[in-house]
Formats: sequence, C-alpha cells, structure tokens
Amino acid sequence: MLKLFNYDLQSFASPSASKALLSKITVKKLAESETILSPGQYQHHLYFVKEGVVRCYYQSLEMQWTNWFAAEGSPIFSTESFLIGNPSPEYIETCTPVILYQITREDYQTLMEEFPELYQPAFHLLQSYLHISEKRLYGSHMQTAYKRYEDFIETHRHIANRVKMNHIASYLGITPTHLSRIRREFARKDYNNLVKN
Repeated sequence: MLKLFNYDLQSFASPSASKALLSKITVKKLAESETILSPGQYQHHLYFVKEGVVRCYYQSLEMQWTNWFAAEGSPIFSTESFLIGNPSPEYIETCTPVILYQITREDYQTLMEEFPELYQPAFHLLQSYLHISEKRLYGSHMQTAYKRYEDFIETHRHIANRVKMNHIASYLGITPTHLSRIRREFARKDYNNLVKN
C-alpha cells in the first residue's frame, strides 16, 4: 500500500479520495547525489519517499549544514518554496538511489479542497516538524554533542548507516573528526550495556 506522511493511504483517505490522489501521482527515480531542488528554484511538486534517503542542506562557501533527512514514507518539501511560494533557500538532494512519488503543487491543493480528510496527515506532519525543529534548537544550545548524537540515533536509527558521516556531522553541528570520537564512545557504551544485560 502507498505510504504518504508515514501513513498507509487507506488509513486516512476514503476510497474516492485515494483513487483521486493515486490518479495524480507519478513515480520519479533518481541516482545517489542527484539534486532535487536548488536555492533560487521554486518547488512545483510535493514528493514522498518510496525507497531511499534524501537530505536538505544549506551551503555557504565550503560549509554545508544538513537541516533534515527523509526516508521511506516521508514527504520532501521546502517550507519556504512549497508552502510559502518563495524561491527555495536550500538544496534537497538524494543520499542514496531513490524512488519518489510526486504530485504537482496545484493538484495537491485542489485535492485537499475536494477531500478535506487529506488535511489531517498534513496537519500531523506540521506538528511533527515543529516538534523536531524545537527539539533540535534546544539541543544545539543545551545539549552536548554526544547527547545530540544519541537523540539522532534514537530518531533516525533506520537511516544512520545509509548516509555519509560528514552529512550526519553537519546535521549535528560538529566536525566529522568529533563525530568519529563520539561514535567510538557510543559503540563502547553500547557494548558494555550489552555485556551487562
């Protein structure tokens, strides 16, 4: 079954809404490290990950800051571009080969007006997005780098071994060298806990 917003389509959409939505969705396949959106571009499609991992990042000179990762079932969009209608300030690129479901912005808006039940998963998504953003902001000011890595593993365990370490480091706001030290310490603690149990 098609997963959108991390839900099975049938769990939130009526048969008629599901049929209408499926009629507007197409499939897009991309290789690893392909750019989906660049700064200055407008996002004309909403994407959902069928297979693979995608990330969003900002770049200044030689520095990159990863803003989020998305894997199977998750939507992909630039808040500034897709929701507000402004040019994107960010890059969105594939971390692995991916298969995406896509629907145009216009078709998605029309369907939400025709089938109000489609608002519910979108609302839950925005709630989740705000919660994660606040948690990351808190972590960047109040938590150690080790604790931020622990939280990352807890919430992104399904993708932690599928993306490059320098992308994880940029997400956590630390250097790849610092991340290597944290991962060694984390592995030792994990092993010690396993032995104790």
